[in-house]
Amino acid sequence: MATAGFASPHVMWPGAGAEAGAPPKPAVEPLGKPDARAVDVASPTKAFQRQSVLLWGQEPIARGGRSASAASHAQSTLGNSSDDDLRETPEDFEMERKPAAAPQPEKLGTFKGVFLPCVQNILGVILFLRLPWITGQAGVLQASGIVLVCALSTFVTALSLSALATNGQVQAGGPYYVVSRNLGHEVGGAIGVMFYLGTTIAASMYVLGAVEAFETGFHVGGGMAGQTQVVSLLVCGALAMIVMVGVKYVNMSAQVFLAIVIFSIGCLLFGVFLCATGAYSGDPELPSDAFVVSGDNYAANWTEDDETGITPNFLWSVGLFYPSVTGIMAGANRSGVLLDAKRSIPLGTLGAIALTTGIYLAVVWSYGLSISREVLLEKKLIVTLVAWPHKTVVNLGIIMSCIGAGLQCMTGAPRLLSAVAQDGTVPFLAPFAAKNSREPVKAVLVTCFIAALPCLAGNLDLITPIITMFFLLMYATVNFSCFLITVLESPGWRPTWRFFSWHSGLFGFILCISLMLLISYTMAVVSICCVVLLFVYIRKQQVEKDWGDSIEGIRYQVARDQLVALSSRGTEFYHPKNWRPQLLVLCKLDGTGNPKKPELLTLAAMLKKGQGLLMTLAMVQGDVKTDYSTVEVYSELMRMHMKVGDVEGFPRVLMYEANLPTALLSAIQASGCGALRPNTVVLGWPNWGFQADAVGLPPASDAALTKKCDGFVGLLQSIVGCSKAVVVLKNGAQLEEYMAVGRPPAAAVIDVWWVVHDGGLLLLLPHLLRLHKAWKGCRLRIYSVINGDTERDGETVEQFVARITTFLNDVRISAELVPINISANSAFNAESSCGVPLSHIYHGIIESRGGGDIVEQVLEASYRPRAVTAGYDATGIGQAEQAPPMIDRDMDYQPVAPSAAPQQQQPGPSASVFQLADAFNAEMTKHSSRARLVVTNLPLMVEAVPSRTVVGFVERLTRGLGPTLLIRGSGSEVVTTFG
Repeated sequence: MATAGFASPHVMWPGAGAEAGAPPKPAVEPLGKPDARAVDVASPTKAFQRQSVLLWGQEPIARGGRSASAASHAQSTLGNSSDDDLRETPEDFEMERKPAAAPQPEKLGTFKGVFLPCVQNILGVILFLRLPWITGQAGVLQASGIVLVCALSTFVTALSLSALATNGQVQAGGPYYVVSRNLGHEVGGAIGVMFYLGTTIAASMYVLGAVEAFETGFHVGGGMAGQTQVVSLLVCGALAMIVMVGVKYVNMSAQVFLAIVIFSIGCLLFGVFLCATGAYSGDPELPSDAFVVSGDNYAANWTEDDETGITPNFLWSVGLFYPSVTGIMAGANRSGVLLDAKRSIPLGTLGAIALTTGIYLAVVWSYGLSISREVLLEKKLIVTLVAWPHKTVVNLGIIMSCIGAGLQCMTGAPRLLSAVAQDGTVPFLAPFAAKNSREPVKAVLVTCFIAALPCLAGNLDLITPIITMFFLLMYATVNFSCFLITVLESPGWRPTWRFFSWHSGLFGFILCISLMLLISYTMAVVSICCVVLLFVYIRKQQVEKDWGDSIEGIRYQVARDQLVALSSRGTEFYHPKNWRPQLLVLCKLDGTGNPKKPELLTLAAMLKKGQGLLMTLAMVQGDVKTDYSTVEVYSELMRMHMKVGDVEGFPRVLMYEANLPTALLSAIQASGCGALRPNTVVLGWPNWGFQADAVGLPPASDAALTKKCDGFVGLLQSIVGCSKAVVVLKNGAQLEEYMAVGRPPAAAVIDVWWVVHDGGLLLLLPHLLRLHKAWKGCRLRIYSVINGDTERDGETVEQFVARITTFLNDVRISAELVPINISANSAFNAESSCGVPLSHIYHGIIESRGGGDIVEQVLEASYRPRAVTAGYDATGIGQAEQAPPMIDRDMDYQPVAPSAAPQQQQPGPSASVFQLADAFNAEMTKHSSRARLVVTNLPLMVEAVPSRTVVGFVERLTRGLGPTLLIRGSGSEVVTTFG
């Protein structure tokens, strides 16, 4: 079987067709490349293996699938393959593959690939400049609590991150990539922008830390007003220039900066230990009582900060310290270059968190138990004063570590921005996308500008809470992603890291959001509002990304659960109060795959206020085995037509081989699922193009036309037999013009010719149309058709109209009621030739809700009544066994032969039927020739009635009218007097 996108080998069984004594023929005859799969006849074993692959191996899967022969290539690409990667080639069947053209890059292990990058990103300026000060303010116990609370949030986040990272490769963008591929591009784009801002402002924090360490450690501050801000701006610009000139050198120097940080930490811890034991006195600037510690260092003693004027508390200190625990994403960002990412990311990340947390606790307890509170509060750079062997060593180490961390932020933030821009999730960031794998120069420049703004604050205490908010937002979304995917239990969720659950993800999400609100309620609300605004912006841009995110999984899960819940009620899914039109639009396509009657889609769009399901169905003839690609192309064309026409629904194109009526009827019955199956079929009235004979019928001599009539009427009968309502649009080309114009003129009117009540669909659809902008303000006129003298049944016309008006008021449909007496038309006899009295068209009257019988209105001549039963059901409207209008099957529809004295003969049955059609048509053209839309009942067709008669009747009934809807309800009530 030949499929699109694959070479199609002709497979021949071994020995088949070979002549005696002739050399064996190749088992495979390749197409296009004669030597691509030539079998080595000298090696029977190899030939047999080749045939085994082709005859019993996995069949290639067309349109994006893969066979087993491409498994190794699929593992190496992990979803990043192009269309060419998904297409099998003759080389895929070669037993011996050629070696790779280029050597694979060196893979990194846990220590070098994850642990060290995480440690470098976690340890930072807060450790040197603020942690001893926080210890003096909060005391040893609460300072330890601050460290542990922050570490707890990152620990739980690391569990979720490990699960996400071991479920697939994390690519450019790191945490943004994780969030966007799991929560959707709207959430991912919004959080990605906020995380970019947090990373950029973190660069400002490190710049301010380096400047503060330089000015304090070397006593160069206070020379002029704004000196800190000016120096910070210069340093920020210098870092940006370094990043633009040599990013590779920044990456190469990362380990050097990390070594400096580790060395500086060792110096300050060793120095405070020596000072506590009396072996080292520290810097001469230390007061003599610096190491006289009283017992109050265990408890908190919050005092106002002289530099900022802020009196801290526990939560404020959490916000100040939190940037010191960030950086846990560094290892996951490198999953593509790890030797064993499934093992390295969890172990390396958790190991880095454990080490850094231990370092922070060691600093808190060593400094809190060795140095007096007054010195801890007064000397924010106390770590340099007690460092061994000299404060200059640690001072330079702090400056160098801040410069190194700032370079890492200035390097990572532009690439994060470029990754967001490259994905196209945030359209206004498109200019910052890197092109042709070049350095994102524009992103670096805008990052430098943004990083320079917080430097104007002149103190890192003022900007660290902002960084905390942005990082907590990112960590909250990572935890929520893990929680959501775990709860959905998607088959694609197969992480190798098992030490997590939905409980841990939910706890991490709640913890991060709670910390945000507790640290600064105002700042947290502002941050969340920014995310919401970005989300709304991205959603309005209608950017489409097919990333298989969890939001799609949520929609599927909710839809599935609700569909099962609806279907659990049985076959009757809807109470009349909840009934809505579930439309199935039958579209006929031309040779290019475009709808021949696009007005059907326009009509469906106009009925969208019914809040029902819409499906379109088109049939294409062909062989499914070889021509199915046509279905995909035509389906996409149908989807585009629906999108342009603002039609929300589900297009479907099916292929049939020979029998269109059977295939179409099967497709109609199989459409939908459970409660979401169509209850109304919409189709167009064909353009017959015939000249009527003397009686008004299509000519019987035209066999093709007769066959066409039989097929169309048979389709209508089959739809009715499926208990579905039918809506037939005739002369509907003007509907597209109505849609384009928009609001209708003031005099526009919709005329409903109400011949029979068959569930209320004839009244409900015009009401729904008037809710659309193209019909807004149209008047609704209902012509209540009666015939003969109603006083024969003891009721005047006025009483009859009053009953119908009461009914319309009860069902809450605002309309102007106009009674029409067909018997007043001189072209119609009051007595038909078959002896059926035409006393009046409505058999019975509509009773009010207060009591009495409600019987269905049926036509007694061409609309044959059935027995009715009285009573009320739960809907508030009496049910009756009835049939909507149908042409009498007892009439003889053969044309009447001409006679010498026709004026002495009564009109034949066919003549009376078409006289009825003419009578209706005369009144309809008289009153509704200028109507924007005419709506009336579709007569029920029975098998005994020739299809030519049905077609002729409808043609004469609607002659001279504009857009016309012929509606036949399913018999079920769709309107109710109950609220």
